[in-house]
Amino acid sequence: MKRIFISLIMFVLCAAGALTEVLCVANSINSYLGEIKSIDGYVVKNDFKNAAEKCSQLEKSWSETLRTIDAVLIHDYVDEISIALAQMKSYAQSGNTDMYYSCSETAKKSLESVRDSEYFLPENIL
Repeated sequence: MKRIFISLIMFVLCAAGALTEVLCVANSINSYLGEIKSIDGYVVKNDFKNAAEKCSQLEKSWSETLRTIDAVLIHDYVDEISIALAQMKSYAQSGNTDMYYSCSETAKKSLESVRDSEYFLPENIL
């Protein structure tokens, strides 16, 4: 009987840890998606100075969060996101809207893929 209780406690702890990790990653990624969309708004208005500043802040925030995300996730998208964010800043500084939007879409799709791959769905489990 004691083994069953210990097993149940360990199961609950594992489930709680997994749920916490999923929620933290999802919330973090949703905030980055919101930031990218707000930067897109600056680019639409041709306010490249503020867009470049926000891109710099976003890139710095991503590099700080990257350590945590790399610790809990193993994804090929993580490097792709870092590169896309750096390119977004570069294109915002140069005023190249077409290339900026290309990198912005790449970053958003990669972030969404990371977030979606963490949800408890059958295709993610199998």
